[in-house]
Amino acid sequence: MKLHVDMFAGLVDNTSVLGILLATLALYLGYFTLRPVPIPGIPYNEDAVMRAFGDLKAMKSAKYRRRWIWSQPREHGTAIYQLFLFPFRRPTVIVSDYREAVDICSRRVKEFDRGTRNRECVGITAPNFHFTMESRDPRFRHHKELLRDLMTPWFLETVATPRVYENAVALVDLWGIKELKALERPFSANHDLYLSTLDTICAVAFGMDREMSAVGHQTRHIEGFKPVEHWGLGVVARFPTAPTDAYLESILDIPEMVAIAQKSFFPTLSQRLALLSPKHARAHWNRRRLIRKQTEQALRRISSLGDQYTPKSALDHLLHREMMASSRAGRAPDFFSPAIRDESRLRQALRQAFPGAVEEGRWPTAEEISSTSVPYFDAVVEESLRIASVATLISRTATCDTQILGYSIPKGTDILLSLTGPSLTEPAVPVSEPSRTAACRQAKDRIPAWGDDIGEYKPERWLKVESRDGSDGVQVFNPYAGPNLAFSAGPRQCFGKKLALLQLKTTMALLLWNFELQEVEASLSGWDITERLFNLPTNCYVKLRRTGHDKVADLP
Repeated sequence: MKLHVDMFAGLVDNTSVLGILLATLALYLGYFTLRPVPIPGIPYNEDAVMRAFGDLKAMKSAKYRRRWIWSQPREHGTAIYQLFLFPFRRPTVIVSDYREAVDICSRRVKEFDRGTRNRECVGITAPNFHFTMESRDPRFRHHKELLRDLMTPWFLETVATPRVYENAVALVDLWGIKELKALERPFSANHDLYLSTLDTICAVAFGMDREMSAVGHQTRHIEGFKPVEHWGLGVVARFPTAPTDAYLESILDIPEMVAIAQKSFFPTLSQRLALLSPKHARAHWNRRRLIRKQTEQALRRISSLGDQYTPKSALDHLLHREMMASSRAGRAPDFFSPAIRDESRLRQALRQAFPGAVEEGRWPTAEEISSTSVPYFDAVVEESLRIASVATLISRTATCDTQILGYSIPKGTDILLSLTGPSLTEPAVPVSEPSRTAACRQAKDRIPAWGDDIGEYKPERWLKVESRDGSDGVQVFNPYAGPNLAFSAGPRQCFGKKLALLQLKTTMALLLWNFELQEVEASLSGWDITERLFNLPTNCYVKLRRTGHDKVADLP
Protein backbone atom coordinates (compact mmCIF):
# COMPACT_ATOMS: atom_id res chain seq x y z
CA MET A 1 0.00 0.00 0.00
CA LYS A 2 2.81 2.34 0.91
CA LEU A 3 4.46 1.57 -2.42
CA HIS A 4 1.33 2.63 -4.33
CA VAL A 5 1.10 5.86 -2.35
CA ASP A 6 4.73 6.65 -3.06
CA MET A 7 4.23 5.92 -6.77
CA PHE A 8 1.14 8.17 -6.87
CA ALA A 9 2.97 10.96 -5.06
CA GLY A 10 5.85 10.70 -7.51
CA LEU A 11 3.43 10.79 -10.44
CA VAL A 12 1.78 13.93 -9.02
CA ASP A 13 5.18 15.56 -8.55
CA ASN A 14 6.19 14.69 -12.13
CA THR A 15 2.87 16.00 -13.44
CA SER A 16 3.30 19.27 -11.51
CA VAL A 17 6.81 19.72 -12.82
CA LEU A 18 5.64 18.99 -16.36
CA GLY A 19 2.77 21.47 -15.96
CA ILE A 20 5.14 24.16 -14.70
CA LEU A 21 7.50 23.51 -17.60
CA LEU A 22 4.66 23.66 -20.14
CA ALA A 23 3.28 26.85 -18.58
CA THR A 24 6.73 28.43 -18.61
CA LEU A 25 7.20 27.40 -22.24
CA ALA A 26 3.79 28.82 -23.16
CA LEU A 27 4.59 32.12 -21.42
CA TYR A 28 7.98 32.23 -23.10
CA LEU A 29 6.51 31.58 -26.53
CA GLY A 30 3.70 34.04 -25.84
CA TYR A 31 6.20 36.68 -24.80
CA PHE A 32 8.14 36.33 -28.05
CA THR A 33 4.93 36.16 -30.07
CA LEU A 34 3.53 39.36 -28.53
CA ARG A 35 6.77 41.33 -28.78
CA PRO A 36 6.69 44.07 -31.40
CA VAL A 37 8.01 43.14 -34.83
CA PRO A 38 9.77 46.08 -36.50
CA ILE A 39 9.59 46.92 -40.19
CA PRO A 40 12.98 45.97 -41.64
CA GLY A 41 15.38 48.83 -42.23
CA ILE A 42 13.51 51.67 -40.51
CA PRO A 43 15.27 52.91 -37.33
CA TYR A 44 13.63 52.04 -33.97
CA ASN A 45 14.32 51.84 -30.27
CA GLU A 46 15.96 48.46 -29.74
CA ASP A 47 14.81 48.32 -26.10
CA ALA A 48 11.19 48.70 -27.22
CA VAL A 49 11.16 45.42 -29.17
CA MET A 50 12.04 43.56 -25.96
CA ARG A 51 8.78 44.70 -24.34
CA ALA A 52 5.25 43.64 -25.25
CA PHE A 53 4.08 47.24 -24.80
CA GLY A 54 6.90 48.65 -26.94
CA ASP A 55 7.37 52.43 -26.64
CA LEU A 56 4.18 52.95 -24.67
CA LYS A 57 5.83 53.46 -21.29
CA ALA A 58 8.29 56.04 -22.62
CA MET A 59 5.51 57.94 -24.40
CA LYS A 60 3.22 58.01 -21.36
CA SER A 61 6.03 59.36 -19.16
CA ALA A 62 6.62 62.33 -21.49
CA LYS A 63 5.19 65.72 -20.50
CA TYR A 64 3.93 66.31 -24.04
CA ARG A 65 3.08 63.02 -25.74
CA ARG A 66 2.49 64.28 -29.25
CA ARG A 67 5.69 66.34 -29.10
CA TRP A 68 7.54 63.25 -27.92
CA ILE A 69 6.21 61.32 -30.91
CA TRP A 70 7.19 63.80 -33.62
CA SER A 71 10.57 64.49 -32.02
CA GLN A 72 11.73 60.85 -32.06
CA PRO A 73 13.06 60.90 -35.65
CA ARG A 74 15.08 64.03 -34.86
CA GLU A 75 16.38 62.53 -31.61
CA HIS A 76 17.84 59.65 -33.62
CA GLY A 77 19.17 61.78 -36.47
CA THR A 78 16.70 60.64 -39.11
CA ALA A 79 13.56 61.94 -40.83
CA ILE A 80 11.75 58.59 -40.53
CA TYR A 81 11.34 56.39 -37.49
CA GLN A 82 9.06 53.64 -36.23
CA LEU A 83 7.38 53.50 -32.84
CA PHE A 84 5.45 50.74 -31.11
CA LEU A 85 2.59 52.79 -29.68
CA PHE A 86 -0.17 50.18 -29.45
CA PRO A 87 0.19 46.68 -28.03
CA PHE A 88 -0.40 43.76 -30.38
CA ARG A 89 -0.47 46.03 -33.45
CA ARG A 90 1.94 46.90 -36.23
CA PRO A 91 4.52 49.62 -35.62
CA THR A 92 3.59 53.20 -36.49
CA VAL A 93 5.93 55.04 -38.85
CA ILE A 94 6.71 58.67 -37.97
CA VAL A 95 7.79 61.08 -40.72
CA SER A 96 9.21 64.48 -39.72
CA ASP A 97 9.94 66.23 -42.99
CA TYR A 98 7.91 68.96 -44.69
CA ARG A 99 8.56 67.94 -48.29
CA GLU A 100 7.77 64.29 -47.61
CA ALA A 101 4.55 65.18 -45.77
CA VAL A 102 3.40 67.33 -48.71
CA ASP A 103 4.35 64.59 -51.16
CA ILE A 104 2.33 61.96 -49.27
CA CYS A 105 -0.71 64.20 -48.75
CA SER A 106 -0.77 65.85 -52.19
CA ARG A 107 0.84 63.60 -54.79
CA ARG A 108 0.56 60.07 -53.38
CA VAL A 109 -3.10 60.02 -52.37
CA LYS A 110 -3.67 56.61 -53.99
CA GLU A 111 -0.93 55.07 -51.84
CA PHE A 112 -1.92 56.71 -48.53
CA ASP A 113 -5.44 57.30 -47.26
CA ARG A 114 -7.02 58.59 -44.06
CA GLY A 115 -5.84 56.59 -41.06
CA THR A 116 -8.16 54.31 -39.13
CA ARG A 117 -7.25 56.19 -35.95
CA ASN A 118 -9.40 59.13 -37.07
CA ARG A 119 -12.46 56.91 -37.33
CA GLU A 120 -11.73 55.23 -33.99
CA CYS A 121 -11.44 58.54 -32.13
CA VAL A 122 -14.26 60.52 -33.76
CA GLY A 123 -16.64 57.82 -34.95
CA ILE A 124 -18.86 57.73 -31.85
CA THR A 125 -19.42 61.49 -31.62
CA ALA A 126 -19.67 62.12 -35.38
CA PRO A 127 -20.05 58.81 -37.25
CA ASN A 128 -20.86 60.48 -40.58
CA PHE A 129 -18.23 63.22 -40.41
CA HIS A 130 -16.22 63.21 -43.65
CA PHE A 131 -13.01 63.61 -41.60
CA THR A 132 -13.33 59.96 -40.54
CA MET A 133 -13.90 58.59 -44.05
CA GLU A 134 -11.31 57.10 -46.35
CA SER A 135 -11.16 58.68 -49.79
CA ARG A 136 -12.18 55.37 -51.36
CA ASP A 137 -15.28 55.20 -49.16
CA PRO A 138 -18.33 55.65 -51.46
CA ARG A 139 -19.88 57.98 -48.88
CA PHE A 140 -16.95 60.39 -49.12
CA ARG A 141 -17.75 61.40 -52.71
CA HIS A 142 -21.34 62.22 -51.70
CA HIS A 143 -20.12 64.26 -48.73
CA LYS A 144 -17.75 66.24 -50.95
CA GLU A 145 -20.68 66.99 -53.23
CA LEU A 146 -22.78 68.03 -50.26
CA LEU A 147 -20.10 70.35 -48.85
CA ARG A 148 -18.55 71.71 -52.02
CA ASP A 149 -20.20 75.16 -51.86
CA LEU A 150 -19.58 75.89 -48.18
CA MET A 151 -16.17 77.52 -48.59
CA THR A 152 -16.86 79.35 -51.84
CA PRO A 153 -16.47 83.16 -51.92
CA TRP A 154 -20.24 83.53 -52.21
CA PHE A 155 -20.98 81.48 -49.10
CA LEU A 156 -18.19 83.06 -47.06
CA GLU A 157 -19.34 86.56 -48.00
CA THR A 158 -23.09 86.01 -47.72
CA VAL A 159 -23.40 83.59 -44.79
CA ALA A 160 -20.13 83.27 -42.87
CA THR A 161 -18.75 86.83 -42.77
CA PRO A 162 -21.80 88.42 -41.07
CA ARG A 163 -21.92 85.66 -38.45
CA VAL A 164 -18.18 85.86 -37.79
CA TYR A 165 -18.35 89.66 -37.40
CA GLU A 166 -21.33 89.46 -35.02
CA ASN A 167 -19.48 87.10 -32.72
CA ALA A 168 -16.26 89.10 -32.85
CA VAL A 169 -18.25 92.19 -31.80
CA ALA A 170 -19.79 90.18 -28.94
CA LEU A 171 -16.32 89.21 -27.74
CA VAL A 172 -15.18 92.85 -27.84
CA ASP A 173 -18.25 93.81 -25.78
CA LEU A 174 -17.47 91.11 -23.22
CA TRP A 175 -13.83 92.14 -22.93
CA GLY A 176 -14.86 95.78 -22.70
CA ILE A 177 -16.80 94.96 -19.53
CA LYS A 178 -13.96 92.83 -18.18
CA GLU A 179 -11.43 95.58 -18.91
CA LEU A 180 -13.43 97.99 -16.77
CA LYS A 181 -13.99 95.54 -13.93
CA ALA A 182 -10.45 94.05 -13.96
CA LEU A 183 -9.02 97.42 -12.85
CA GLU A 184 -5.78 97.06 -14.83
CA ARG A 185 -5.32 93.42 -13.94
CA PRO A 186 -4.80 90.58 -16.42
CA PHE A 187 -7.52 87.96 -16.85
CA SER A 188 -7.69 84.58 -18.59
CA ALA A 189 -8.66 84.72 -22.26
CA ASN A 190 -8.77 80.98 -23.00
CA HIS A 191 -12.40 80.27 -22.18
CA ASP A 192 -13.74 83.43 -23.84
CA LEU A 193 -11.89 82.72 -27.09
CA TYR A 194 -13.08 79.14 -27.05
CA LEU A 195 -16.71 80.21 -26.54
CA SER A 196 -16.39 82.81 -29.31
CA THR A 197 -15.16 80.14 -31.72
CA LEU A 198 -17.99 77.85 -30.66
CA ASP A 199 -20.55 80.62 -31.22
CA THR A 200 -19.18 81.28 -34.70
CA ILE A 201 -19.32 77.62 -35.71
CA CYS A 202 -22.86 77.24 -34.36
CA ALA A 203 -23.99 80.45 -36.06
CA VAL A 204 -22.52 79.46 -39.43
CA ALA A 205 -23.53 75.80 -39.24
CA PHE A 206 -26.95 76.09 -37.58
CA GLY A 207 -27.91 79.74 -37.84
CA MET A 208 -28.19 80.01 -34.06
CA ASP A 209 -29.62 83.31 -32.88
CA ARG A 210 -27.57 85.81 -30.88
CA GLU A 211 -29.73 85.15 -27.83
CA MET A 212 -28.29 81.61 -27.68
CA SER A 213 -24.65 82.67 -27.93
CA ALA A 214 -22.33 81.48 -25.16
CA VAL A 215 -20.43 84.79 -25.14
CA GLY A 216 -23.74 86.65 -24.79
CA HIS A 217 -24.64 84.51 -21.76
CA GLN A 218 -21.23 85.25 -20.27
CA THR A 219 -21.61 88.99 -20.88
CA ARG A 220 -24.98 89.15 -19.14
CA HIS A 221 -23.63 87.02 -16.30
CA ILE A 222 -20.77 89.38 -15.39
CA GLU A 223 -22.59 92.68 -15.93
CA GLY A 224 -23.64 92.68 -12.29
CA PHE A 225 -20.35 91.31 -11.00
CA LYS A 226 -18.57 93.62 -8.55
CA PRO A 227 -14.76 93.42 -8.55
CA VAL A 228 -13.10 92.69 -5.25
CA GLU A 229 -11.82 95.99 -3.95
CA HIS A 230 -8.90 94.56 -2.01
CA TRP A 231 -7.28 92.93 -5.04
CA GLY A 232 -3.80 94.34 -5.37
CA LEU A 233 -2.11 95.41 -8.58
CA GLY A 234 -0.56 92.51 -10.44
CA VAL A 235 -3.06 89.98 -9.14
CA VAL A 236 -5.05 88.11 -11.77
CA ALA A 237 -8.70 89.11 -12.03
CA ARG A 238 -10.95 86.07 -11.87
CA PHE A 239 -14.44 86.36 -13.30
CA PRO A 240 -17.31 83.94 -12.68
CA THR A 241 -18.33 81.64 -15.51
CA ALA A 242 -21.92 81.61 -16.69
CA PRO A 243 -23.89 78.34 -16.78
CA THR A 244 -23.77 76.90 -20.30
CA ASP A 245 -26.87 76.16 -22.36
CA ALA A 246 -27.60 72.41 -22.63
CA TYR A 247 -27.13 72.40 -26.40
CA LEU A 248 -23.85 74.30 -26.26
CA GLU A 249 -22.71 72.04 -23.43
CA SER A 250 -23.34 69.06 -25.69
CA ILE A 251 -20.98 70.52 -28.30
CA LEU A 252 -18.36 71.33 -25.65
CA ASP A 253 -18.49 67.64 -24.76
CA ILE A 254 -17.18 66.58 -28.19
CA PRO A 255 -13.46 67.33 -27.56
CA GLU A 256 -13.74 65.62 -24.18
CA MET A 257 -15.06 62.45 -25.81
CA VAL A 258 -12.34 62.55 -28.47
CA ALA A 259 -9.69 63.07 -25.78
CA ILE A 260 -10.98 59.94 -23.98
CA ALA A 261 -10.48 57.96 -27.18
CA GLN A 262 -7.03 59.41 -27.87
CA LYS A 263 -5.74 58.25 -24.48
CA SER A 264 -7.04 54.70 -24.84
CA PHE A 265 -5.72 51.49 -26.44
CA PHE A 266 -9.33 50.70 -27.36
CA PRO A 267 -10.84 54.08 -28.35
CA THR A 268 -14.26 52.88 -29.49
CA LEU A 269 -14.82 50.80 -26.36
CA SER A 270 -13.61 53.59 -24.07
CA GLN A 271 -16.08 56.04 -25.64
CA ARG A 272 -18.97 53.60 -25.30
CA LEU A 273 -18.09 53.11 -21.64
CA ALA A 274 -17.93 56.90 -21.22
CA LEU A 275 -21.51 57.12 -22.52
CA LEU A 276 -22.58 55.25 -19.38
CA SER A 277 -21.73 58.45 -17.49
CA PRO A 278 -24.81 60.70 -17.11
CA LYS A 279 -22.81 63.74 -18.24
CA HIS A 280 -21.63 62.25 -21.53
CA ALA A 281 -24.90 60.41 -22.17
CA ARG A 282 -26.89 63.63 -21.68
CA ALA A 283 -24.56 65.49 -24.06
CA HIS A 284 -24.82 62.72 -26.65
CA TRP A 285 -28.61 62.84 -26.80
CA ASN A 286 -28.69 66.65 -26.64
CA ARG A 287 -26.45 66.79 -29.73
CA ARG A 288 -28.90 64.62 -31.63
CA ARG A 289 -31.82 66.80 -30.49
CA LEU A 290 -29.91 69.94 -31.50
CA ILE A 291 -29.31 68.68 -35.04
CA ARG A 292 -32.93 67.61 -35.41
CA LYS A 293 -34.21 70.92 -34.02
CA GLN A 294 -32.00 73.08 -36.25
CA THR A 295 -32.84 70.97 -39.29
CA GLU A 296 -36.56 71.46 -38.69
CA GLN A 297 -36.10 75.21 -38.22
CA ALA A 298 -34.09 75.48 -41.44
CA LEU A 299 -36.75 73.59 -43.38
CA ARG A 300 -39.47 75.90 -42.02
CA ARG A 301 -37.45 79.00 -43.03
CA ILE A 302 -36.95 77.67 -46.55
CA SER A 303 -40.61 76.70 -46.97
CA SER A 304 -41.95 80.02 -45.65
CA LEU A 305 -39.67 82.28 -47.71
CA GLY A 306 -39.92 80.46 -51.02
CA ASP A 307 -38.25 82.40 -53.85
CA GLN A 308 -37.24 85.17 -51.41
CA TYR A 309 -35.00 82.71 -49.60
CA THR A 310 -31.53 83.87 -48.49
CA PRO A 311 -29.51 81.29 -46.53
CA LYS A 312 -28.78 82.10 -42.91
CA SER A 313 -26.56 79.12 -42.21
CA ALA A 314 -24.66 76.25 -43.77
CA LEU A 315 -27.49 73.93 -42.83
CA ASP A 316 -30.02 76.15 -44.64
CA HIS A 317 -27.78 76.25 -47.68
CA LEU A 318 -27.29 72.49 -47.82
CA LEU A 319 -30.96 71.68 -47.30
CA HIS A 320 -32.10 74.28 -49.80
CA ARG A 321 -29.71 73.03 -52.48
CA GLU A 322 -30.72 69.41 -51.91
CA MET A 323 -34.44 70.25 -51.91
CA MET A 324 -34.04 72.21 -55.17
CA ALA A 325 -32.07 69.33 -56.72
CA SER A 326 -34.82 66.91 -55.67
CA SER A 327 -37.47 69.18 -57.16
CA ARG A 328 -35.66 69.41 -60.50
CA ALA A 329 -35.16 65.64 -60.59
CA GLY A 330 -38.84 65.05 -59.89
CA ARG A 331 -39.83 67.44 -62.67
CA ALA A 332 -37.38 66.31 -65.45
CA PRO A 333 -19.24 75.92 -44.96
CA ASP A 334 -8.96 79.00 -31.95
CA PHE A 335 -6.37 80.04 -31.48
CA PHE A 336 -5.63 83.59 -30.71
CA SER A 337 -1.83 83.70 -30.72
CA PRO A 338 0.10 85.15 -27.75
CA ALA A 339 2.94 85.91 -30.14
CA ILE A 340 2.09 89.52 -31.03
CA ARG A 341 5.41 91.03 -30.07
CA ASP A 342 5.17 94.38 -31.87
CA GLU A 343 1.57 95.30 -31.18
CA SER A 344 2.01 99.00 -32.01
CA ARG A 345 3.26 98.16 -35.51
CA LEU A 346 0.33 95.84 -36.07
CA ARG A 347 -2.18 98.43 -34.91
CA GLN A 348 -0.57 101.05 -37.13
CA ALA A 349 -0.85 98.69 -40.12
CA LEU A 350 -4.57 98.24 -39.41
CA ARG A 351 -5.17 101.98 -39.11
CA GLN A 352 -3.41 102.61 -42.42
CA ALA A 353 -5.46 99.88 -44.07
CA PHE A 354 -8.81 101.33 -42.91
CA PRO A 355 -8.47 105.13 -43.17
CA GLY A 356 -12.22 105.57 -43.52
CA ALA A 357 -12.83 103.89 -40.17
CA VAL A 358 -10.17 106.08 -38.51
CA GLU A 359 -11.60 109.27 -40.00
CA GLU A 360 -15.16 108.42 -38.95
CA GLY A 361 -14.15 107.17 -35.49
CA ARG A 362 -15.73 103.76 -36.00
CA TRP A 363 -14.73 100.11 -36.22
CA PRO A 364 -13.83 98.54 -39.57
CA THR A 365 -16.82 96.83 -41.13
CA ALA A 366 -17.06 93.12 -41.88
CA GLU A 367 -16.70 93.83 -45.60
CA GLU A 368 -13.63 96.02 -45.07
CA ILE A 369 -11.85 93.40 -42.97
CA SER A 370 -12.65 90.48 -45.29
CA SER A 371 -11.81 92.28 -48.53
CA THR A 372 -8.75 94.34 -47.58
CA SER A 373 -5.21 92.97 -47.75
CA VAL A 374 -3.04 94.09 -44.82
CA PRO A 375 0.35 92.47 -45.51
CA TYR A 376 1.90 92.75 -42.04
CA PHE A 377 -1.35 91.63 -40.40
CA ASP A 378 -1.54 88.60 -42.70
CA ALA A 379 2.11 87.85 -41.90
CA VAL A 380 1.42 87.93 -38.15
CA VAL A 381 -1.47 85.48 -38.57
CA GLU A 382 0.59 83.10 -40.73
CA GLU A 383 3.63 83.18 -38.44
CA SER A 384 1.48 82.72 -35.34
CA LEU A 385 -0.11 79.63 -36.88
CA ARG A 386 3.32 78.27 -37.83
CA ILE A 387 4.84 78.70 -34.39
CA ALA A 388 1.76 77.83 -32.33
CA SER A 389 1.44 74.36 -33.91
CA VAL A 390 -2.19 73.93 -32.89
CA ALA A 391 -2.28 70.59 -34.73
CA THR A 392 0.97 68.62 -34.69
CA LEU A 393 0.29 65.20 -36.24
CA ILE A 394 -1.96 63.81 -38.96
CA SER A 395 -2.59 60.16 -39.69
CA ARG A 396 -2.44 58.21 -42.93
CA THR A 397 -2.56 54.47 -43.71
CA ALA A 398 -0.68 52.76 -46.53
CA THR A 399 -3.23 51.28 -48.95
CA CYS A 400 -0.61 49.17 -50.75
CA ASP A 401 2.98 48.03 -50.37
CA THR A 402 5.01 51.17 -51.02
CA GLN A 403 8.08 53.16 -49.95
CA ILE A 404 8.87 56.28 -47.94
CA LEU A 405 12.37 57.78 -48.23
CA GLY A 406 13.64 54.51 -49.66
CA TYR A 407 12.24 52.30 -46.89
CA SER A 408 9.65 49.62 -47.65
CA ILE A 409 6.23 50.27 -46.07
CA PRO A 410 3.86 47.25 -45.92
CA LYS A 411 0.20 47.68 -46.78
CA GLY A 412 -1.90 48.62 -43.74
CA THR A 413 0.91 50.45 -41.92
CA ASP A 414 -0.18 53.57 -40.02
CA ILE A 415 1.84 56.71 -40.82
CA LEU A 416 2.01 59.81 -38.60
CA LEU A 417 3.12 62.96 -40.43
CA SER A 418 4.48 65.82 -38.37
CA LEU A 419 2.98 69.29 -38.96
CA THR A 420 5.65 70.93 -36.82
CA GLY A 421 9.23 70.31 -35.75
CA PRO A 422 12.09 69.58 -38.20
CA SER A 423 11.93 71.65 -41.43
CA LEU A 424 8.90 73.58 -40.12
CA THR A 425 9.83 75.12 -36.76
CA GLU A 426 13.25 73.49 -36.27
CA PRO A 427 16.23 72.85 -38.56
CA ALA A 428 15.53 69.99 -40.95
CA VAL A 429 17.10 66.57 -40.60
CA PRO A 430 19.26 65.85 -43.70
CA VAL A 431 17.55 63.58 -46.24
CA SER A 432 19.19 61.93 -49.23
CA GLU A 433 17.62 63.48 -52.34
CA PRO A 434 17.61 60.21 -54.37
CA SER A 435 15.46 58.60 -51.63
CA ARG A 436 12.57 60.92 -52.48
CA THR A 437 10.04 60.29 -55.24
CA ALA A 438 10.59 61.83 -58.67
CA ALA A 439 7.60 64.16 -58.18
CA CYS A 440 8.97 65.31 -54.83
CA ARG A 441 12.37 66.06 -56.37
CA GLN A 442 10.77 68.05 -59.19
CA ALA A 443 8.85 70.19 -56.65
CA LYS A 444 11.96 70.89 -54.55
CA ASP A 445 12.12 74.63 -55.29
CA ARG A 446 8.39 75.30 -55.21
CA ILE A 447 8.53 76.28 -51.52
CA PRO A 448 11.97 77.42 -50.28
CA ALA A 449 13.33 76.09 -46.98
CA TRP A 450 13.63 78.34 -43.93
CA GLY A 451 17.01 79.65 -42.89
CA ASP A 452 18.87 79.53 -39.59
CA ASP A 453 16.19 81.67 -37.91
CA ILE A 454 13.56 78.95 -38.39
CA GLY A 455 12.89 78.68 -34.64
CA GLU A 456 12.28 82.41 -34.14
CA TYR A 457 8.94 84.19 -34.22
CA LYS A 458 9.44 86.55 -37.17
CA PRO A 459 6.38 87.74 -39.15
CA GLU A 460 8.64 89.61 -41.58
CA ARG A 461 9.63 86.29 -43.15
CA TRP A 462 6.23 86.24 -44.89
CA LEU A 463 6.69 89.65 -46.55
CA LYS A 464 8.38 90.57 -49.81
CA VAL A 465 8.84 93.75 -51.80
CA GLU A 466 7.68 93.91 -55.40
CA SER A 467 6.70 96.42 -58.06
CA ARG A 468 3.02 97.15 -58.63
CA ASP A 469 1.35 99.57 -61.03
CA GLY A 470 4.69 101.18 -61.80
CA SER A 471 5.49 101.74 -58.11
CA ASP A 472 8.65 100.31 -56.60
CA GLY A 473 9.08 98.93 -53.14
CA VAL A 474 5.50 97.81 -52.40
CA GLN A 475 5.40 95.36 -49.48
CA VAL A 476 3.12 92.36 -50.04
CA PHE A 477 2.25 89.18 -48.16
CA ASN A 478 3.83 86.03 -49.61
CA PRO A 479 2.01 82.85 -48.46
CA TYR A 480 4.64 80.70 -50.23
CA ALA A 481 7.65 82.17 -48.42
CA GLY A 482 8.41 78.88 -46.69
CA PRO A 483 7.03 75.67 -45.16
CA ASN A 484 3.86 75.80 -43.07
CA LEU A 485 1.41 72.93 -42.49
CA ALA A 486 -0.96 74.55 -40.01
CA PHE A 487 -3.92 73.24 -42.07
CA SER A 488 -2.18 70.16 -43.53
CA ALA A 489 -1.91 69.83 -47.34
CA GLY A 490 -3.46 68.16 -50.34
CA PRO A 491 -7.08 67.28 -51.15
CA ARG A 492 -7.75 66.16 -47.55
CA GLN A 493 -6.39 69.29 -45.88
CA CYS A 494 -8.54 71.14 -43.34
CA PHE A 495 -11.88 71.80 -45.01
CA GLY A 496 -12.63 74.82 -42.81
CA LYS A 497 -9.35 76.66 -43.47
CA LYS A 498 -10.97 79.69 -45.10
CA LEU A 499 -13.54 80.04 -42.34
CA ALA A 500 -10.87 79.63 -39.65
CA LEU A 501 -8.70 82.37 -41.20
CA LEU A 502 -11.72 84.62 -41.62
CA GLN A 503 -12.63 84.27 -37.96
CA LEU A 504 -9.06 84.66 -36.73
CA LYS A 505 -8.41 87.80 -38.77
CA THR A 506 -11.77 89.40 -37.94
CA THR A 507 -11.44 88.73 -34.22
CA MET A 508 -7.83 89.89 -34.05
CA ALA A 509 -8.60 93.03 -36.07
CA LEU A 510 -11.48 94.12 -33.83
CA LEU A 511 -9.67 93.31 -30.61
CA LEU A 512 -6.55 95.23 -31.65
CA TRP A 513 -8.70 98.09 -32.93
CA ASN A 514 -10.35 98.47 -29.53
CA PHE A 515 -7.68 97.43 -27.02
CA GLU A 516 -4.01 97.75 -26.30
CA LEU A 517 -2.61 94.40 -25.21
CA GLN A 518 -0.33 95.32 -22.36
CA GLU A 519 2.52 93.17 -21.15
CA VAL A 520 1.75 90.51 -18.53
CA GLU A 521 4.05 88.64 -16.18
CA ALA A 522 6.18 85.88 -17.65
CA SER A 523 4.29 83.28 -15.60
CA LEU A 524 1.07 84.27 -17.41
CA SER A 525 2.39 83.95 -20.96
CA GLY A 526 4.68 81.76 -23.04
CA TRP A 527 4.34 78.82 -25.40
CA ASP A 528 3.54 76.03 -22.92
CA ILE A 529 0.69 73.91 -24.19
CA THR A 530 -2.03 71.57 -22.96
CA GLU A 531 -2.64 68.62 -25.26
CA ARG A 532 -6.33 68.03 -25.87
CA LEU A 533 -8.02 67.41 -29.21
CA PHE A 534 -5.67 70.16 -30.39
CA ASN A 535 -2.84 71.95 -28.61
CA LEU A 536 -4.12 74.78 -26.41
CA PRO A 537 -2.01 77.44 -24.68
CA THR A 538 -1.58 76.62 -20.99
CA ASN A 539 -1.35 80.31 -20.10
CA CYS A 540 -3.37 82.75 -22.17
CA TYR A 541 -3.91 85.95 -20.21
CA VAL A 542 -4.60 89.46 -21.47
CA LYS A 543 -4.22 92.84 -19.82
CA LEU A 544 -6.26 95.39 -21.74
CA ARG A 545 -6.59 99.12 -22.10
CA ARG A 546 -9.21 100.76 -24.29
CA THR A 547 -7.96 102.66 -27.36
CA GLY A 548 -11.01 104.94 -27.54
CA HIS A 549 -12.71 103.56 -30.68
CA ASP A 550 -16.19 103.10 -29.23
CA LYS A 551 -18.44 103.34 -32.28
CA VAL A 552 -19.23 99.96 -33.84
CA ALA A 553 -20.19 99.77 -37.47
CA ASP A 554 -23.71 98.58 -38.19
CA LEU A 555 -23.91 94.82 -37.86
CA PRO A 556 -24.48 93.02 -41.16
